[in-house]
Amino acid sequence: MTSISDVVLHLADDLPAEHATHLADLLRAERRLDWEQLSYLLRTAIPNLDTQERVRRFIGEWQSLPQPPTPGEMSLLLDSVCAALAHQRQKQKIELTWTGPRSQQVSLRRTDQALIELINGARKRILIVSFAVYKARNVLIPLEKAADRGVEITVILESAEVSEGKIAYSTIRALGAGLREKSRIFIWPHAKRATTPDGKIGSLHAKIGVADGDHLYLSSANLTDYAMNVNMEMGVLIHGGELPGRIEQHFAELVSNGTLAEIAEG
Repeated sequence: MTSISDVVLHLADDLPAEHATHLADLLRAERRLDWEQLSYLLRTAIPNLDTQERVRRFIGEWQSLPQPPTPGEMSLLLDSVCAALAHQRQKQKIELTWTGPRSQQVSLRRTDQALIELINGARKRILIVSFAVYKARNVLIPLEKAADRGVEITVILESAEVSEGKIAYSTIRALGAGLREKSRIFIWPHAKRATTPDGKIGSLHAKIGVADGDHLYLSSANLTDYAMNVNMEMGVLIHGGELPGRIEQHFAELVSNGTLAEIAEG
């Protein structure tokens, strides 16, 4: 049996806020539970065929409840559910990021734009984790500007000296002198890495950005020009919720327990 909460959620989920508010206002003004009148009133209130069909189903489900709420009671329920949904959406928003050919099926944020937005919006702290760094000035310049405005920059990179040939150049020097001087830079020391039975070591292969413990970027893309402009790369940008802070704390613990080691290179 459909519950009252199910009936309201079926209507309110993904319904534009202005539509939900308008429907709730109309219900608040009604005094009688006249199904025909309610159906006509609500279906003609919004000139959108999809919403009108959703309203039609809503009226049918409402009418089928064992003890249907009055229009005034339903307006309060609709307001409450919409407020709860809006609060949840504000707590966490997730976007997909992409480098590569476009399609008509889904709209995706550009990888570099998403990461630059995260960097430019930071006020206190930025954590960047990447396997490779190479010719990514469109991202490195905003990082240096963030440092200039007082943001604490922490960068964790794969190291040529430790990677056993997986990186053939200094990722740390690829950051540029200015950013190196303004950041805390960490590597994953050889002695702290797991190894395979034949002695091969693991790689620092994560690609992550965190700003102020509130915004999290996870991607397949390294900090390279190829990853930002040429490759096929996909990731997510998460605003709000618990995950950004938890990831930031995770790496803070890896630093504090010595799994990651700070280097001094100006």
